[in-house]
Amino acid sequence: MLLSATVIEGVAQKVTVTEPEFVNSYCILTSDSTYSILPKESGTIGKHQNKVKKWGKLLGGAASIAGAAGGIIGIHSAASGSLSGAMTGVRMTGTALSVGSAADAVSGLAGSAGMDIVFSGGHSRYVTNNTGQDVRLLVKGNNNATDPMDCYRIVRFSTSKKERRIQWMEFEPSLIGSEDTKKAGYVPFEGHKYGEQSYILTIPASEIEKGEYGIFYMSIITATAIPVGTFSVE
Repeated sequence: MLLSATVIEGVAQKVTVTEPEFVNSYCILTSDSTYSILPKESGTIGKHQNKVKKWGKLLGGAASIAGAAGGIIGIHSAASGSLSGAMTGVRMTGTALSVGSAADAVSGLAGSAGMDIVFSGGHSRYVTNNTGQDVRLLVKGNNNATDPMDCYRIVRFSTSKKERRIQWMEFEPSLIGSEDTKKAGYVPFEGHKYGEQSYILTIPASEIEKGEYGIFYMSIITATAIPVGTFSVE
């Protein structure tokens, strides 16, 4: 344990960048002392198209959503393909629950109905090369008192020429890195505090492959916006 703590501290001490100016910024470290700000895109809920098995055993929160104001409406509308109905359900639920619970509600609604979160365009505007090294993301929140594994998800999208997709689902942080979540497009990472309000999220080099990636901060998902920092790996 002492050795592990020493290693983590040593890694943190190597990075010397200033924290991003704005809360909810997504950045990628280009060296220990520089970073680039990632483009922030907003997704929409669409019919599930990824050819993967059903992930019912990973989903959580659907039962609690059904009992919340608007939850049943949202689930039913999403299942029937009504985007406006799904968003109405999320909005109603969000008014009755905390921000964190509202994020859980979005996860449950999309996942339980087998829905994808969809981003227009086949590629992110930010492109980086696979150098065989870890990818380190710097993100700034209101504070860094919460375990980042509880509130962030990094995904590898299913892509076409016109769009990028990920089937949204809710699962315990302990499942990050499992074969099931990796096959579903959820990328393993490690997260540590940085500075006063930020985190450094590290994707191991062994998990990096060519493709389109996104990072979600679940607590700012709302009924009208699903903001994601995106990047491409070539």
